[in-house]
Amino acid sequence: METNMKKIFLFLFIIFFTTKVYSANPATGDATEYIVELQKVELCEDSACSTSTTVGDTSASFNIASSAAGTEVGKFAKTTGLPLGTTFTHLRATVSRTFTITGSVTTDNGDCMTDGGTDASATQLLVGKLTGSAVSTSMFLPNTGSYGATDGTRDGDVGSSNIDMDYSSPQYAISMTVSGSTAVMIYKLANPYTVKFKSPLIKVKFKTKDAIGAFRLDAATDVCSMYPEEPLVSIDIQ
Repeated sequence: METNMKKIFLFLFIIFFTTKVYSANPATGDATEYIVELQKVELCEDSACSTSTTVGDTSASFNIASSAAGTEVGKFAKTTGLPLGTTFTHLRATVSRTFTITGSVTTDNGDCMTDGGTDASATQLLVGKLTGSAVSTSMFLPNTGSYGATDGTRDGDVGSSNIDMDYSSPQYAISMTVSGSTAVMIYKLANPYTVKFKSPLIKVKFKTKDAIGAFRLDAATDVCSMYPEEPLVSIDIQ
């Protein structure tokens, strides 16, 4: 697991969306490419981010599966000029719901791979391929609801079909909202940070292991549905 873990010491962090998937036989796989479009970053003084300071608001994309991501993300925003004496406890990030991902998943009923398709949308999971090699593919963070395993289409509310997408209890973020073209997450910092004269160093730990989910109903079904899963994220400011 540690070989898939990267520690990056930045002047800014990278943030990830979080999703919660429930299904009869969910499976996860590693992403070798995971491009995130980061649109806005705010440091917050409380868990609801009712008082916040924006440190980045220009869109930029980063492949968080790459070892070079830390250097690239460090250019996104600056931590200079933060209000002295202010204590930040949380961080809020706005990201695009569209991700570019490459990877494969071994389910109970066979393999499922990203196929380069463009079918993923707010109400449609990516329909992956069963053979060959995984290729770079656009994946979309779907709406809350229940999706069918045979076609990846949203069938109704949570609990009505095979694959349930529910963002009410993310694993690493403390809250998440999905609306329009963006997702907004709030993360608790590993330790509260009080601004001093020296610009802070922000430490980020993440992994893209098990960052893709897939569902194949049975071995006879020639369709597998895929969705982005939640990468591990931890953030500390020192």
